[in-house]
Amino acid sequence: MSISSISRRQALGLIAGAAPLPFICAPAVAAPAQGRVVVSTWGGDYGAYLASIIEKPLLAPSGIEAIQDAGIEPTRIAKAIAQRRLPAGTIDVISVQGPAAYDLEQAGMLEPLDQEKVPNLKHVLPEFANTYSIPQIYSPQVLAYNPERVSEAPTTFSDMEADRFKGKVGLFENSYLWLAMALALKHKDDVGQLAEVKPQVEALIRNRARVFTSTEAFAPALKSGEIDIGPLWYARVLFWKKAGLPIQAAFPKEGCLAYVTSLCVLKNAPNKAAAFAYLDAALAPAAQRGFAEKMSYHPTVSNAALDGELGQQLALPNPAPKLIPAPYPKLSAVRDDINDWWRRLLERG
Repeated sequence: MSISSISRRQALGLIAGAAPLPFICAPAVAAPAQGRVVVSTWGGDYGAYLASIIEKPLLAPSGIEAIQDAGIEPTRIAKAIAQRRLPAGTIDVISVQGPAAYDLEQAGMLEPLDQEKVPNLKHVLPEFANTYSIPQIYSPQVLAYNPERVSEAPTTFSDMEADRFKGKVGLFENSYLWLAMALALKHKDDVGQLAEVKPQVEALIRNRARVFTSTEAFAPALKSGEIDIGPLWYARVLFWKKAGLPIQAAFPKEGCLAYVTSLCVLKNAPNKAAAFAYLDAALAPAAQRGFAEKMSYHPTVSNAALDGELGQQLALPNPAPKLIPAPYPKLSAVRDDINDWWRRLLERG
C-alpha cells in the first residue's frame, strides 16, 4: 500500500494506537550529540519531572537543550503522522504508552535502537526490552480499594463483578483495553482474548460502574465513597497514599499487567544524536531513581536498585506478583473493533 492510499480510518486508527501505517522517510543525517532536542510528551507533573530529573541535570551540561512539545497522546501521534513525509520533522523524541510505541514501529516511523546508539540499553530488564523504544518506567496494574469501606481485600480482577461492589467500581474511559486485558487474564487465562470478555465488561457497565474521563477524578471519588474499588496503576496508588488518601493495592492472584511508558526516536528526527542521548539519560540510574521517588514508578533497568525508605515504599509483595507484558501485536489487531464497541457501550450506558 502506498502513502497516498492510506484511508482516513487507518490514519485515525494509528492516532488512537491502532492499525499500522506505511512510512516513507529520508536517509538518516548525522548530527552531533548537542544542540536542541524536541520531546513530544505529556505535560503536567510528568513533563516537569522530565525537565528536573533528566533534561536539566543530565543533558544540559553536555550542551543539549530539551524543548517539550506537550499534549495528549492522540494529538501528538497525529502530529508525527502529519510530518511523516518531511525529510526532517519537528520532533526528535516521542513519549507514548507501550502499545502506541509498537504501532508506530509497525508503521515504520521509529529509528532502530541498539547499544551503540543507547549504551544503557544493556541494563534494560529482559521482559521490557525491544529494538524500537526504551521502557522509561513501568508499574503493575492492581486493584485499588478504600480499606475504610472494604473490609475484605479483593484477590482477583473478577472481584469487581461481585455484588458487594455493585455501583462502586471505578473505571477509566481511555483505559478500556487494560480493563479488558485484566478480565481476559482472569476469565480466559490469555490477556489477548479481549473480544471474548466483552460480556464481562458489559456486565460491569450494567452494574453502574462509574467511568471517569481522567485518572485524577478517581481519588476524590474513592475518598468520598462514590466508588470503593477499581483497576489502577500501583504507582498511582503509592502516590496518593503518600498524599494521605485512604487507599490500598491488591495484587490479583492471576497476575498483573505491566504498564510501560516508552520513549522513541522518530526516523525523521532532526537531531538523532541528541535524541539517542536523551533516551540514554532516561535509562541512567539517577533518572530511574528520580522517577521512582517523584512518581512511584518502578525502574526498568537492573542497575538502579531502590534502597532505604524508597525501596520499602515501592517494594512489591513477597512472593513477587507475576508481571505480564501487554501483547502489543494482538492489541493492534483488535483495537479498532474494541474501540468501536466500547464507544457504543458507553453511549448506551
